[in-house]
Amino acid sequence: MLLHGIFPPITTPFYPDGNVYFKKLEHNVERYSRTPVAGIVVLGSTGESIMLSDQERRDVLKCAREATAPDKVLIAGTGIESAIETLRLTEYVAELGYDVALIRTPHFYRKQMQPANLLAFYRTVADRSPLPVMIYNVPPFTAYDIPAELVIELANHPNIIAIKESGGDVEKVRRMVEGTRHIKRSVTVTETFEAATPRMLDAAAAGLSGGDGGAALVSVGSLVGVESKSPPFRKERERMGHPESSSGKSSPQE
Repeated sequence: MLLHGIFPPITTPFYPDGNVYFKKLEHNVERYSRTPVAGIVVLGSTGESIMLSDQERRDVLKCAREATAPDKVLIAGTGIESAIETLRLTEYVAELGYDVALIRTPHFYRKQMQPANLLAFYRTVADRSPLPVMIYNVPPFTAYDIPAELVIELANHPNIIAIKESGGDVEKVRRMVEGTRHIKRSVTVTETFEAATPRMLDAAAAGLSGGDGGAALVSVGSLVGVESKSPPFRKERERMGHPESSSGKSSPQE
């Protein structure tokens, strides 16, 4: 999955009585979908996942998924203290059609958050996750800062593709950039090197077959009379990896 561009972490709207305001959530997501942002993060810190029940999380994720345009990358916050519960929520969002799982560092039993335990947690999740994993380090909320050396080691896992680093330590970001510079991944992109999401491909296929799933994607070559033997809207691109800053604009490897 290509992570390049701006991914706003959206809020979860509430009524005054504390219930989720789903119509407002749908309205907000539809508005974001009409902007040039590359994608949307649902249930990040600003989504207040920690304040929601398990069913509310699922309902919010489903509502946002249904309101998002197919060409936007969808990132879901699925991190929970338990690896098993994290995987259950990750599997659910994969079924909905999300593209990436954003998994914050477990932190409640902080004295147990030694490097070996964090390695085991993320490797267990990444080994079994149906979606690419993005590590989420947010010390202002968790009071735990994952070490750069641990991030560099985890970056070698083929299913860990990025980190959202919200610690504010520029020197740490530099070390992560240097430590992951050697990692290369290939991704599927459109002719303009935008992320080709499964929802985009499904919408294109529906459009080609006369369905109402959206307009078909076409190659530049087809516009000038040059036909391609490969799928016209997909290209494989190998990119060097770069860790994401707290703004959510790039990834350790793509």
